[in-house]
Amino acid sequence: MKIVVAPGFEPGEEALALLRGAARVTVLEDESEAALLAELRDADALLIGIDPRVTRRLIESAPRLKHIARQGVGVDIVDVQAATDHGIFVTNVPDVTSDSVAEFAMTLLLALAKNIIRCNNAVREGRWEERSELIRTNIELNGKTHGVVGLGRIGSQVALRCLAFGMKVIYNKRNRDLAFEKATGVRYVPLETLIRESDSISLHLPLTKETQNLIDTPQFESMKKTVLLVNHSRGAVVNETALVRALEEGKIGGYGTDVYGHEPPDPTGELFRFRNVVVSPHLGGGTREARARVNMTVARDAVRVIRGGIPENLVNREVLRGMTP
Repeated sequence: MKIVVAPGFEPGEEALALLRGAARVTVLEDESEAALLAELRDADALLIGIDPRVTRRLIESAPRLKHIARQGVGVDIVDVQAATDHGIFVTNVPDVTSDSVAEFAMTLLLALAKNIIRCNNAVREGRWEERSELIRTNIELNGKTHGVVGLGRIGSQVALRCLAFGMKVIYNKRNRDLAFEKATGVRYVPLETLIRESDSISLHLPLTKETQNLIDTPQFESMKKTVLLVNHSRGAVVNETALVRALEEGKIGGYGTDVYGHEPPDPTGELFRFRNVVVSPHLGGGTREARARVNMTVARDAVRVIRGGIPENLVNREVLRGMTP
């Protein structure tokens, strides 16, 4: 049995020891597609981080492959349908990074509300006089309305943190969470209402055909001109062209993001010229604690599959229908 660990996935010693107890493990450092294709010819499992894209072509080049494990929540870089067609389990890590990502979303929101990047630069670059302008533009979150789009594991944790800051929280998701509403006092509203009423908005959605460009010109036109928008879903959930235009025209107060339509993004891109934009390199769940939990979760699922079992964090449950009882 063979497990291939893709470049960029750093399993850590504990998870690596667990994997090596069940199979031969190849940790790839060569990032070329040719190297990956060569290793996948006799691989039973593939462990990936944010790269590479696992296409149908890649899947069909690996006749023994039984398991594709994603070190994170989103599986949009995997052709899940192709994997299902070939009887391959696709897994993710749906919950162990929720606190880390929620904390990071709040960090982006606070960085926007308090102009943290500009404050830091003003002091470091000897522009103390800017404090007067920063005082005029800094805002409080207490008493403001925060809109959560996508009240899943991460979105619900963001909602709780916003409540702790004294904010009113409204949310939108495909299916209402009545138990969460009752327990916390958050309020469900249609997306159009959330866009119109929120002082700040955070996005916590998977990238699908329905969510691509969910935030586009009509939504920016409906937002408060002071709204702070935080994207912790996928870059393409926000139409970047419309976003840049909204920033140029003063249609929103600021934008914070950890994700981009193309990663890594072009550092000379239009988005990065605005002072009221705060960015980070897709690492919202990347804490020491979360990474250790993620790696062990991935390793345990890989070992289950290697030993003939069904992984715990299965994304494509349809694959079970094709299995012999």
